Amino acid sequence: MSDLNTKNNRLGALYLVGEIAITFLLAGIVKTLQPNFSIFLILFFRYLFCLPLLVAYAIYTRGHDFLYIKNIRGLILRTAFGFMGLLMWFLAISKIDISLATALLMTMPIFITGLSIIIAKEQVGFKRLASVLLGFIGVMVLLFPINPELNLWGAVFALIGSLFAALMFVYLRIVGRSDPSVSTAIWYNSTGLILAGILTSLVDGFEPIINLSYPSLMYIFVVFGVLASFQQFFLAQSHFYAEASTLAPFHYLSIPFGVGVGIVFFGEIITIKFLIGTAIIIGSTYYILLRDRLK
Repeated sequence: MSDLNTKNNRLGALYLVGEIAITFLLAGIVKTLQPNFSIFLILFFRYLFCLPLLVAYAIYTRGHDFLYIKNIRGLILRTAFGFMGLLMWFLAISKIDISLATALLMTMPIFITGLSIIIAKEQVGFKRLASVLLGFIGVMVLLFPINPELNLWGAVFALIGSLFAALMFVYLRIVGRSDPSVSTAIWYNSTGLILAGILTSLVDGFEPIINLSYPSLMYIFVVFGVLASFQQFFLAQSHFYAEASTLAPFHYLSIPFGVGVGIVFFGEIITIKFLIGTAIIIGSTYYILLRDRLK
């Protein structure tokens, strides 16, 4: 096994940019498929067709030990938070604009700081607390006044997804210190496949995919899963080569990616309220990140 402490910030950042690009390509596919297929079914095939490439690469690089993991507890938490985060993200973009869901996703550092106060009983200074409150003001600017076109459930899903994503990133880095990213990805996607299959069976059943009027749609699901396998690999590799604090500013590239996909492919309209609310959230989270790096 290669040295798990190897650092290469530039390579880590490149991996993360690639992961962000694929994320929004996948988001566009989800939003296109969702009117005809349930989110649970889309999630099921995302996990199913994501696995083959990951398994093949893991066997090639690790041999018979391709499923061996040292940090079992970290893997369980990474898998649970990752599954819930992805489910919430898919539900969010199915109900609200991709640009709005992306802006709400940027609240991750705000949630982390809030949790550190409530759960870990950390002492947080006035400036940092003020930045958290400012971030929530940004969320309020995005969401209020509520108009009939806004799906509140979609906004709730996006915010909950942001919380789970924040927790997932923490444990992704922790597990990456002791275990290869491809092995953790296999365990995560295998578990996700089972859970998504159960949800699909309970809520929708598999009839919509079995009775496809256009078999060529199955190729879309295959491409969707294959892209997801590269997304998983890029995400894990980015945290293998660089610290989370180093990568944090690059997550803001999600905003132009999300806005671009929303405008070009789905005709989303960017308002002044959206720009102001997004700017407040970015300013708040960037200040939190700067304070963390100075510690």
